[in-house]
Amino acid sequence: MGKPKVVKQVPLRIRRTEDREKKGSHGSWRNAFCSRYSPLLKKTRQDAFDSLKKSLSGEGKTISCQAGCTYCCYHYVAVSFAQGIVIVDYLYKRKDLLKQFLDNYDKWRTDGEAIADEIDRIRIHALSSSKPTQQIMVETRPLSNRYLESNIRCPFLVDDKCSIYEVRPLACSGHHSVSPPENCAPASQQKPDIRNSVPNNENLVEIIRLAGSQAVLYELTLPVMVHRILTEGSTGIKAQIAHYGLA
Repeated sequence: MGKPKVVKQVPLRIRRTEDREKKGSHGSWRNAFCSRYSPLLKKTRQDAFDSLKKSLSGEGKTISCQAGCTYCCYHYVAVSFAQGIVIVDYLYKRKDLLKQFLDNYDKWRTDGEAIADEIDRIRIHALSSSKPTQQIMVETRPLSNRYLESNIRCPFLVDDKCSIYEVRPLACSGHHSVSPPENCAPASQQKPDIRNSVPNNENLVEIIRLAGSQAVLYELTLPVMVHRILTEGSTGIKAQIAHYGLA
């Protein structure tokens, strides 16, 4: 008989953080927030997608993205504090995915942490100093390109599928190819035709009203945000927002 499979446990620090996150008034707030914010993100995503499909139909084009196509899962992605809370709540209810993320995160840190830290530093400084969005893009684009060129795999990519697809960031669901999928490959000689599905103003206003402007504007690299909430709790991130004068 072979050796019994060892089931890896969720680290004690994360279990303790989860316990704190679910207790008291903060736990009640977090539960209510996720129950309202998650459906709103889903509606926002679907409305934007439907609007893009209608627009493409008028051009005689269709979206070519399909299951198993993972080119986008190697791009740099930032996520807001508000969306990070929802993703962590999703992981709390699916411990197998949580453990999978932690395993993949160790590998991701080796490949992507240095670039991510540099991008996050620029974004946080820019937000606290009210730097124009255009300037932020100019400063971070070379780093984002280097991230993609480094072939850094998203730690949520499991068996060529997004393990948090139901609550994936709006940044992930907002880009669609209308050209052959292989054009999205970094080595492709053909430039892909990428279209963005943009949330409508009504949904954006509702997102800000529910989450608060700072929770929407404060962003970190996706794996970093999720790991920090898992290890520090959402109150820890709130403290950092206050430290940078963003509260």
